[in-house]
Amino acid sequence: MALLKQQAFETLDQYISGSRVTIIVAVSGGADSLALTLLAKEYANEKGYYLQAVTVDHKLRPESTAEANTVHQILSTLGVSHHTLTWDHSENINRRHERAREARYSLLTQFCKNYLNPFLLTAHHQQDQVETILMRFLKGSGPAGFRGIQMIRYEDAVPIVRPLLETPPEVLRNYLKDQGVAWIEDPSNNDSHYERTRTRQLLGHIKDLGWSEEGILTTAAKMYGLHETLENLTAGYAKDFVIANDPLTINQTAFFAAPSQIQIEYLRQAIWQVGAGNYPKPYATIEAILDMLKKPKVNGYQVAGCIIEVSKKAISIKQDMAVNIRAQLIQK
Repeated sequence: MALLKQQAFETLDQYISGSRVTIIVAVSGGADSLALTLLAKEYANEKGYYLQAVTVDHKLRPESTAEANTVHQILSTLGVSHHTLTWDHSENINRRHERAREARYSLLTQFCKNYLNPFLLTAHHQQDQVETILMRFLKGSGPAGFRGIQMIRYEDAVPIVRPLLETPPEVLRNYLKDQGVAWIEDPSNNDSHYERTRTRQLLGHIKDLGWSEEGILTTAAKMYGLHETLENLTAGYAKDFVIANDPLTINQTAFFAAPSQIQIEYLRQAIWQVGAGNYPKPYATIEAILDMLKKPKVNGYQVAGCIIEVSKKAISIKQDMAVNIRAQLIQK
């Protein structure tokens, strides 16, 4: 367990800095997030940082509120300050899993803004990384998709750190057992309606056949290594087809003369940057947009915070200000 603590602390040292730091841990009550909370408590005590644990009660399962209360009791016993945030939503919502994730991060980042110099920690671990890469592979992701989950990213200017990405989940469970701390098993982890659950089951079959998670991670790293080369090539081609940058205007003939993978990569980056999204759109979505752009004329196509227009000679991509204003109002 000493190695777990050393690796977690070294990662946190790499990404957390400044004075009057507040470490905020997203904790569901599962083994992974409880282990992270205990590690964060030790780290905060050692560094003199302030620590808060936060649970989002998503209200998607009848037992979710009781689980949040159990988490509060566990952490109170361990001397960790804990808050529960509740997601208020309609009974029948579309894209439940995606909407719940968006709401969870929105609630967490808004909570973080109540504190000076906040860092949000989440308990994504090595198996989560492998599952994410495998899901992207099965969806036909391009090379950028094999980057996987990152140790740090920013959402609404709040840094989100994942210090356990290289840690297997069984190590975290053994750590909690050594600490004498029980955890909550989320029944949705075994619900095959969820894509990640199905992927986890597939990963189990792959491991039974003798292939390892390390092999998947190694292959993904090699695939992502090709992305830097592709980005450089794309930047070179862009010099030939970008007419203006504000708004982004592209020479249609020159753009469609470029190799198809260059078209996809450039469009993916352009829509992400102009629309100011948290994530780029999946490659399958970009390919569908690319097919749409080949139509003779497109007026005001809206996607990912952008408005795209196509004339005979040019493609224009500009920010959808209405979407941007709505996002700012929601954040307030």
